[in-house]
Amino acid sequence: MYESWVGHALIAIISLVLMVYTLTTGAMLRGRIKRSRGNIFKLHKRDGIYFGTFMLGSFIYGLLIKLQHGESILSSVHGKLGLILILIIVLQIIPGLVLKNRARYRGLHKIVGYSLAPILVIDASWGLYNGVVAGTKSSLVLLHSISGGLAALALVWIFLEILYAADKSLARARIASYFTAFLVTAGCWIAGGYNYLTAYGFRVKPVILAGPHPWAHEIVMEAKEHIFVFLPIIVFALSITLHIFDRDAFQGETKSRRALTMVAYLALFMVLLMFLMGAVISNAGKTGTEV
Repeated sequence: MYESWVGHALIAIISLVLMVYTLTTGAMLRGRIKRSRGNIFKLHKRDGIYFGTFMLGSFIYGLLIKLQHGESILSSVHGKLGLILILIIVLQIIPGLVLKNRARYRGLHKIVGYSLAPILVIDASWGLYNGVVAGTKSSLVLLHSISGGLAALALVWIFLEILYAADKSLARARIASYFTAFLVTAGCWIAGGYNYLTAYGFRVKPVILAGPHPWAHEIVMEAKEHIFVFLPIIVFALSITLHIFDRDAFQGETKSRRALTMVAYLALFMVLLMFLMGAVISNAGKTGTEV
């Protein structure tokens, strides 16, 4: 368990940003999205090295923290996922640096690279959940957190497909929007709402109000409840719009794509804000039980 969930959150955020940037340049290399200016291969190679180095350092840091507490790093799902991530990253970087003929390796490199994204999001969500929720663990809270993380990843996918639109970008953006709508509905609305009605209101809320941080419920949770209502509506509106959008219009109308980008950005901001609010609320609940 981390001494501070804030430190773990910062590590997760930096890792996710580096991963998204690496995957974006990789998608540009493959022609999946429109290329930006500059030497994309050089950028992709550099970003991959930065990402791999940071992840390795994070893993070693986590290992040291575990050893200080006398725990095995493989004693938790979070640790096992971290080890899997390191192995995948090594398989990505080393052959890319060593092999001269990358043609045969390119397909596997792409598949393994894209698999990194959901695994890293799940691992980051799981680690933050362990660090914040601690002794008051709930499978619904974990499902809620992972769903939010994966929904954010899908929204980033939509954002990139719209921003760097290519021939098949609309089709992929539609798939990502359906995935987002499902995650927001199942994970945020159903799982989160059920947990709020059956557990939070009876067990966590009184602890927070009686603890040193009552504002976590009075302000943060109240704001989160309003976002909770509007987020699925925005996500479904985005998904429906992408579904009915004409491919030629999507490619040709810059203003329409800009509007879709802003909606996707708004939804992403709301998901990330809810994620942060959830961490603050859960941490307040944990602190309240320790008083």
